[in-house]
Amino acid sequence: MLRGRIATMLQSAGFFLLRKTSEYRAFTDVLVPPYSTNVDWQSGLGDAAFALYGLVRTQRPNVVVEIGSARGRSTCVLALACRKNGAGRVYAIDPHSINPWTEIGTSGSTEAFLRERLSDYHLDEWCEVIVGTSADAGKSWTRPIDLLFIDGDHSLNGVRADFEMFHPWLAPNALVVFHDTAWSYYAVRDGEPQPGDLREKLAAMGVPQYLETLKAHGYQSVTLPLVPGLTILDPQPGGFVFVPRSVAKPASILPETDRRL
Repeated sequence: MLRGRIATMLQSAGFFLLRKTSEYRAFTDVLVPPYSTNVDWQSGLGDAAFALYGLVRTQRPNVVVEIGSARGRSTCVLALACRKNGAGRVYAIDPHSINPWTEIGTSGSTEAFLRERLSDYHLDEWCEVIVGTSADAGKSWTRPIDLLFIDGDHSLNGVRADFEMFHPWLAPNALVVFHDTAWSYYAVRDGEPQPGDLREKLAAMGVPQYLETLKAHGYQSVTLPLVPGLTILDPQPGGFVFVPRSVAKPASILPETDRRL
């Protein structure tokens, strides 16, 4: 019993010391409960943070463009993954002004909070904060983009403009990630409609509608339907080309016995 307690105390002490370093504190503050709830992120990202982190760690992008940072939980997740990769840079675009989609409780202090988090976690060199609208940033954009995360103006015209503005800059095999894509499923919870103010906000939510439009035009995606929804889109109509056209097509992929049926 005593040995068990000592082991637990040593483990807690060791974890405390790890959290004193910026790297481990950043990781726990953005990804590990209960520490992630101790920071006043005021973020609706939820468990989608794990998907964003894993996607960057796996894809190893050189250029990540984030549209919509607010107080920066997603920004820190993306930058932290780049730092862990030892490569890549996040370009975080946000006017940092109060709008209908800004997280509740930010009171217009989003930019200062974001910069403080990036500095505290030593993520400055992995992230460039661009204060301005996506439309303004897009006018002077010149870099190929490997990963585009759209979480800005959630109106139909807003999300369409974000996608169309940066689509020409997407690198081959780039991916586009949309946040807030499954809200239509949560307009009613447990058989009861959401409160009036939230119903009004959901009625103006154009992200699910725009994703339906992209699907109708041949774009392929996969959606994680956790609240409020995260969708990973292949930005090329028809999706990934598994067999290049230059490769001859086999006559059949069925075994000889099956071909005779």
